[in-house]
Amino acid sequence: MTQPQMNRSAEAWGSDFFGGLNELPPEPVAGIGHILDAMATLPAFRDARQWVLGNLGVPPGGPILEAGCGNGASHTELHAIVGPRGRIVGIDPTKVFIETARSRSKQQGPANATYEIGDVRALGCKEGEFDAVFCDKVLIHAGPAVAALREMARVTRPGGGVGAIEWLPFFAMSATDLTALAAFNDLLQKAVYEYFVSVNLARHFQAAGLENIRTRAFLAHTTSLDEPAWRAFIVHQMPMFIQAGLIEESQARAFLNDIEALNAAGAFSASFIVQAATGTKPLP
Repeated sequence: MTQPQMNRSAEAWGSDFFGGLNELPPEPVAGIGHILDAMATLPAFRDARQWVLGNLGVPPGGPILEAGCGNGASHTELHAIVGPRGRIVGIDPTKVFIETARSRSKQQGPANATYEIGDVRALGCKEGEFDAVFCDKVLIHAGPAVAALREMARVTRPGGGVGAIEWLPFFAMSATDLTALAAFNDLLQKAVYEYFVSVNLARHFQAAGLENIRTRAFLAHTTSLDEPAWRAFIVHQMPMFIQAGLIEESQARAFLNDIEALNAAGAFSASFIVQAATGTKPLP
């Protein structure tokens, strides 16, 4: 791979706290990694990932790039698509995540996989190097989305596919304390870089010059706070949100006490929307 070429609009790039994980102590970063693993198992994200990968049209033996691969949670799925002769490349800016992805790749069996430090907006890859490129829960954290999608399209071969999976972090959740619930949803809006990116994927794909754009929505829903992924995201992350100043501790406690009581009474439910999009790089 070649060295990244900095985009002329790099001064306009931005990110949320994910952009500074390399500067944090290892414990909170590892905790975030566990939450990413848990979220990857949610049926809505899993189904969205399968839909995107199925629409990218990567042939067995072909190369595929995951831009913003995190800790490599999708490695097994990618290996199943490209097979032992295929090539998997993952790029992510967080060192701990890349180390975990490399370890996971080795543990899950032989595969032609490479995981490297990098930025979705300046990929160190050749033009047209991959049959397909996709990202999963990345554009909500780093952007502008069009800069990332254009770079993803650049390293995709003409006629190849580009995909993205995003979500709107607004929880339609049962609550008796509506003020505390509003504070929880408000903190999520403050915590991410581009809150509404998921509902604008088609527009961003168009602006990036992609064709044959398809979109689909998936509902994430639970009636139990005891499901590991939901508890990990809603409950286990709360100390980090409090420490970051995104919600007052009193509001956080009121919110958690409320939903725990509803959960114990069998009256809890929560939902959010996951959206996915695919497009094709135009032929010359």
